[in-house]
Amino acid sequence: MLCVQQATTLEWITSLSTLAAVVLALAVALWGESMKRWFYKPDLRLEAMVRRPDVERVERRSVNRSPALTIAEYYAWFFRLEISNLSETPARDVQVYLKRIEKADGTVVTKFTPMNLKWTNTDPMTPAATTRKVLLKDLPIFCDFIHVSDPKYRPQHHEDQSDVVVDKAIMCLDVEATNSAKGHLLGPGAYRFYLYVAGENSPARHFTVEVRYNGTWYPDQDQMFDQEIGFRIKKL
Repeated sequence: MLCVQQATTLEWITSLSTLAAVVLALAVALWGESMKRWFYKPDLRLEAMVRRPDVERVERRSVNRSPALTIAEYYAWFFRLEISNLSETPARDVQVYLKRIEKADGTVVTKFTPMNLKWTNTDPMTPAATTRKVLLKDLPIFCDFIHVSDPKYRPQHHEDQSDVVVDKAIMCLDVEATNSAKGHLLGPGAYRFYLYVAGENSPARHFTVEVRYNGTWYPDQDQMFDQEIGFRIKKL
């Protein structure tokens, strides 16, 4: 009698194991991708440094047709953020969002409108400018952050502020859009930038970046990057 009970118990265990295996296989078939995305997420990171290739001097051109056709050619330094994914899971539809700007004393720059930054070397008129479709592991991508143009050409490139001394450069944020309030333009000083990096399959991560700049502009990178008098940027 005992042997019969043991055999029946083993049959039940075998049946339940088979049923569990079938259910698991069915669940994986139906929801495998969703389950994988739930347990394995991208690990997005942001780095901010003053060095090449994070920083690059770019030749720019400005065309003005009024009152007469004039073409101005000048240089600008582009300071970029390095965005990377440390996970094996690809990050999809990644965006970098600039939420808030504060001065060194904690005063909020109210004229700035929160919006996305633009990815480097993308067409500003396309969705790719602000949304990176895929970010793979250990393949960092640059996001334009701030550019500083030669102040001699401030009127020509329309990055000008009346309250900033004429021989000082102005920091221009590389955001997706500009407006008449000129919230994307910042005079020399110390600022803190509060950013979010997020993807369609990755929750937003918060980063704070500090920038200090006295407005002095140099065509030479050693002078422009000098930690005492040049452009300073770091992640806090």
